[in-house]
Amino acid sequence: MFAAVLACGEGTVVSHGSAAELLGLWDKRQALVNVIAPGEAGRKLDGIRWHRVPLPGPGEAGTCDDIPCTSPARTLVDLAGSLGSASLGRLVEQAAVLRLLDAREVDRVLAHRRRRGAAQLRAILAAWRSKDGSTPQLRSLLEARLRPELIKNGLPCPQCNVVLSIDGERLEVDLLWDEQQLVIETDGEKTHGTRAAFQRDRRRDQILTAAGYRTARVTWQQMEDEPTAIITRIRRMLAPA
Repeated sequence: MFAAVLACGEGTVVSHGSAAELLGLWDKRQALVNVIAPGEAGRKLDGIRWHRVPLPGPGEAGTCDDIPCTSPARTLVDLAGSLGSASLGRLVEQAAVLRLLDAREVDRVLAHRRRRGAAQLRAILAAWRSKDGSTPQLRSLLEARLRPELIKNGLPCPQCNVVLSIDGERLEVDLLWDEQQLVIETDGEKTHGTRAAFQRDRRRDQILTAAGYRTARVTWQQMEDEPTAIITRIRRMLAPA
């Protein structure tokens, strides 16, 4: 990618799918290096895909691994016009997990000019907006998949990755509704599939239950197979007794 930037000259940045790959927003290998370059530099060079879009404004570009590239917010905006809702949503989820998602920064980029896919991107980000404008700090793609579904279905917004002090122990829970004393833990196979994790999780559940919290676990397979049922069950858990 750095060679492509050099070939196109000063002011060139890696963009679109190549920027998403570089930033870790997806693992798709790009056949061509996507760039935004001044003028028409690089438009006819082999191995380079030149994009006719506005040059990045202030704060819309930086470096990753010493390679000039568009910022996470600008990358999402650039890709919004070429991806379907599901693919763009997955990109936003990964940005949230990597703590690269800033809805306010995306708004700032979109405010400068009209862009294809803007309405779709804003609709996806609606579930990621908190009252204070901050983006929730998540630790896994399963959390990032579940939380927006809760919000889109009208459920109260949970706190994310909250540390509770119980009987001298510090337990970090994935999703918490403090008023209802409900904890939802997201169980991915990589972190919860071992024998040690099984024992640890049972112990955590016991401590939380003894302290008055209700706990439930959601797996990746459940979110794939029965997302509507998962939301319905959580809704019932949150309903007044």
